[in-house]
Amino acid sequence: MDKDAPQIEFPLNIHNLQQKFLECLIQGNESQAIIIISNLLFSTISKERILFDIILPTLNILNDMYDRGKISESEKILISTAAIDLVLMTKFVSTFDTPKLNASSIVVSGSEEANYFARIASVILYLMGWHSLYLGNIENKIDPFFDIDIQRLVTKKLRSMNGMSVVMIFSFNTNTLKFLSNTIKVLRKKVENDLKITIFTNNDLLQESQGMDVDYCTTDLKALMDWAKQEYRNISS
Repeated sequence: MDKDAPQIEFPLNIHNLQQKFLECLIQGNESQAIIIISNLLFSTISKERILFDIILPTLNILNDMYDRGKISESEKILISTAAIDLVLMTKFVSTFDTPKLNASSIVVSGSEEANYFARIASVILYLMGWHSLYLGNIENKIDPFFDIDIQRLVTKKLRSMNGMSVVMIFSFNTNTLKFLSNTIKVLRKKVENDLKITIFTNNDLLQESQGMDVDYCTTDLKALMDWAKQEYRNISS
């Protein structure tokens, strides 16, 4: 481990590490934040736990600080971008030790607030061994022809895939939730394998999303990943 890093004690205290990570980012000490994550990546802690227990809570706290006026929008963007870069680092470090499963996913965001959840989900699916594609935030891309564009992309990427296929929609915006769910549902008969659709949203839109005829809705990212694991086990048994 790096001697210049904030002291990491064993056994690992995840809460304290998360607080140290947050403090480094808020203080603008990105290099120390990188070292914390780097050291954890080569420790015994799982990469999924680094994402769920270190980086995701930090991003949630940053959003809460912004909502309460503790940091400016530009500060939130700057710090959040640094944290998301470290989400990607967990993926790159895992290139050679990730098992490959017969499962594919396309992850798409429909609102800025849900975007980092989508990014983390895409990486966790990759760590689980899925073929995982991240489409990004399409909130400002919607026009009368964009549904056809997305349908062509999803069909192209998933039609020839065997095993399990899932399109995961992340949005805190009712309009993009409706647009994306309706757009993807059309493909259930066009994609040869069993295409599943999930929605990750906030508490305000959960009940509405449950009426959109998708396979799973939640406000809990870990619950969504657990659902994906269970669904894969079901089709593989």
